Amino acid sequence: MRTNRNLIMLGTLAVGLLLCAGTAALAQIPDEFTNLQVFPKDVGKQDLVVAMRNFSMGLGVRCTHCHVTTTEGDTSTMDWASDDLPTKKDARRMMQMVATINTQLLPEDKDKDGLRVQCVTCHRGLQNPDTLDKVLMKEYSAGGVEASIARYKTLREKYFGSGSFDFGPYALVGVAEQLAQRKGDMEAAVQIMQLNVENNPTSSDAHVMLAQLQAVKGDKAGAIVSLEAALKLDPNNSQAKMTLSQLQPPTGESAKTE
Repeated sequence: MRTNRNLIMLGTLAVGLLLCAGTAALAQIPDEFTNLQVFPKDVGKQDLVVAMRNFSMGLGVRCTHCHVTTTEGDTSTMDWASDDLPTKKDARRMMQMVATINTQLLPEDKDKDGLRVQCVTCHRGLQNPDTLDKVLMKEYSAGGVEASIARYKTLREKYFGSGSFDFGPYALVGVAEQLAQRKGDMEAAVQIMQLNVENNPTSSDAHVMLAQLQAVKGDKAGAIVSLEAALKLDPNNSQAKMTLSQLQPPTGESAKTE
């Protein structure tokens, strides 16, 4: 029983494999296994299937991500023991890493709170668990801000609500800051924040960040409009108030300056 419990834990934590779901697929899986290097040698068939399905859901992949087959989708042609695919070797390393985290590195009282790392913890249904800002910055490097915006829209349409990416207002704030500070591309930064406001219209902070970038770019009128929108959403937004006071000095001071 202890072996099975440890296996189930590995099944929910490990990364990188998949056995196809369903009775037909289960029938194609051998009753005895060879070349097991991480799983217990006496692992049961059903337990292994459960573990593999957890890997599948964690990464959003299929059997052929790690297992060699001559016919796509046909488990009867699957060479389960083969190590030809590098992803299978990667999976073993990830399984060992996750087991080390859970058994050695997490706080001792982890079991009380149910704290443990799982494949989905990092991968979130993605084969490559990049964060949204990294994905968009890669697109910017390859094709400019237009490519980043197009990629954002595609990802949002596919993954919104799934937890795979953070589509909240602060993820795009990070992208805009990188474009402005590291790349020196203020126009691109403004476009990203306009995209942010478009998709997160109720975020007062998103409007403030757009305003600040507009002001730096020299668009004072646009910045004021953005700040007014921010204060309409949150009259107590101190950053919006301060920035607006800097752009709109008191009437007397403005007249004196003129």
